[in-house]
Amino acid sequence: MSVGMDEVGRGAWAGPLAVGAASGDIEAAAIVLKRSRGAGYYDSKALSAGRRQTLFARLADVGVVFGIGFASAVEIDALGLTHSLSLAAERALRELELRLPCPLGEQTVYLDGTINYLTKVKVITLVGGDGIHPLIAAASIAAKLARDSLMIRLDAELPYWDFDSSKGYGSLRHRFGLSWQGPSVEHRRSFRPVHELRAPASTYFSSPAQVK
Repeated sequence: MSVGMDEVGRGAWAGPLAVGAASGDIEAAAIVLKRSRGAGYYDSKALSAGRRQTLFARLADVGVVFGIGFASAVEIDALGLTHSLSLAAERALRELELRLPCPLGEQTVYLDGTINYLTKVKVITLVGGDGIHPLIAAASIAAKLARDSLMIRLDAELPYWDFDSSKGYGSLRHRFGLSWQGPSVEHRRSFRPVHELRAPASTYFSSPAQVK
């Protein structure tokens, strides 16, 4: 068995970075995610929210198991993106390992991109991996669903920054919220747009939500 991993939220201005890990029968995952036209597989970017949920459920039905790891905005500001990505990936693998019949050390982890941000496991990096490896594609779908769900919940607590629709990226309403209210506790204050658009920081708006 193998593991596919992918991240979501690297470029967002607010909210956590999420890493998904997926393991299971590659051929079964390939059947579920094979594009209806052309070569390759559906990843999170190629799907609507509803379609992501449908395919995620079908992947679970064929035995694909998942782990999700987050690195919070506070951790991103303190550690930087690269270290935070490694941290979230390690958390995803720890969660995944609880669902696996054998130790992770015996499996190969396939990462999307060119950078190996993992240690202690065998890694193969694949450029465009979310489109050519079904387990990486599955991991991207799981990470996107988990992060989007969290951002929607945060929007109910922090309604001024358009987290529901923007998911923490730089939408017009998000920009307006920053100019009007300043950053929330979920903002990545080290990011240049947050720093440049921020009004005087508000201490009133905060979130009790915890990101593992």
